[in-house]
Amino acid sequence: MIRIGTLFFLLLFLAAYFGAFQIWFGLTGPQEVNLVIAVAVSFLWVTELVPLFVSGFLVLFLELIWLIPVWGDGAPKPIIFLSCFFSETILLFLGGFVVSAAISKFQLDRDIANFVIKKTAGSAFLLILSLGFVTAFLSSFMNNTATAAMMLGLVSSFMKTWPEDHHLRKSILFLIPFSANLGGVGTPIGTLPNVIGIGYLKERDLDFGFLSWMGFALPIVLVSILILCFLIYIIYLRKITPTTLEWRILEDKNFHTNKEKWISFFIIGVTIVGWITYDLHKVSNGTVAIVPILCFFGFRMLSLNDFRSLPWEVLILMGGGIALGKAFEETGLASFFVSLFKLGDFGKYGLFVFFSFLSLALSCFLSNTSTANLILPITMGLPSDLVLPAALGATIGASLAMPLPISTPPNALAFSYGGITSKEMLKIGSQISLYAWIVLITLGAGLLYLMGIVEF
Repeated sequence: MIRIGTLFFLLLFLAAYFGAFQIWFGLTGPQEVNLVIAVAVSFLWVTELVPLFVSGFLVLFLELIWLIPVWGDGAPKPIIFLSCFFSETILLFLGGFVVSAAISKFQLDRDIANFVIKKTAGSAFLLILSLGFVTAFLSSFMNNTATAAMMLGLVSSFMKTWPEDHHLRKSILFLIPFSANLGGVGTPIGTLPNVIGIGYLKERDLDFGFLSWMGFALPIVLVSILILCFLIYIIYLRKITPTTLEWRILEDKNFHTNKEKWISFFIIGVTIVGWITYDLHKVSNGTVAIVPILCFFGFRMLSLNDFRSLPWEVLILMGGGIALGKAFEETGLASFFVSLFKLGDFGKYGLFVFFSFLSLALSCFLSNTSTANLILPITMGLPSDLVLPAALGATIGASLAMPLPISTPPNALAFSYGGITSKEMLKIGSQISLYAWIVLITLGAGLLYLMGIVEF
């Protein structure tokens, strides 16, 4: 694979060196270089020959030493690409990481899960319903993989009392990863594609508020989770006789005081309120994201080791993706693709449907982050009035794909517990992916119209 990758890069660079893409496709010099960078990095994202964050640095490196010199007169300043790595979008997600770290360290997620789930003991359907909504809620503010790992760990001792082919066990192993995937759609910080999409929209002066996002995305999540629970009930639980289900409450092994937990709840609550009330105070979401960073580390509630353990590599990957999209916009390559495929003729709703389905289809086999980084730059080449629906469709569609164990990390995590097959995951995962997409293009589109966000 390494040899194939090396040969692939060599052929790309040789073709660009001799201007082959300018001759074949009528590209300008900067567009040709931009295309080569995009194809090369996309290959690395798909194959993961190098760590993903390295590809983020590679984008910046090639833009600085190759793209800008080729541009000549009128080339953008290096700060255009450098600023992508610590933009307001990156700051927003960094604040989300700190909130997630605090939730995990003080076991607020476990407290919420224990409180809600123990109320449903004795009913299999209420159990999966509460598991689904709790998982989706936590995934809206935490990394979906971490949420799935926590929730599966919470029920692991519970599941050990059943054989691997027990229908309730299978139900939980499908419910938790799928709910974690869907929950990430609910808030701007819920999953990487959301933040990447918002970052691209900001570059086009299309500021999407936290509350506006939740206003149309949360109903999509809630309806999709309901459909998922009924789907699992029909397939697995309908024939299970009612029984009393014993629920083992997991204790806080770190012995955090109630005072620490209430302070954490307060800081997180203030942050969330700050995000959703942007229209009132006009303080940007990135600036509000500094609040949990200052409070948790300033009051030493989180340590230096906690700071070092934040997923910085994800921020570098995001910066590389945003920098690549910026190059698409600056060189005009995005507009070239739009005109080549006549995407401007689709109309707003047509683009919303097209890009959401394209993202969903690609995310079945690629990571949703890679899919967002590949498709969103193209949407930026559309006319200004078409960018928003296309970008929103591409952003959310990337998080709805979950038919295979490789589709998302939560899927792979649940699959590792055993007792479920790829065929079973394909059966349920493809159905909920399709149903969630239908909810997106119907209910989601309707809410965008009623809220005055997109005039379909």
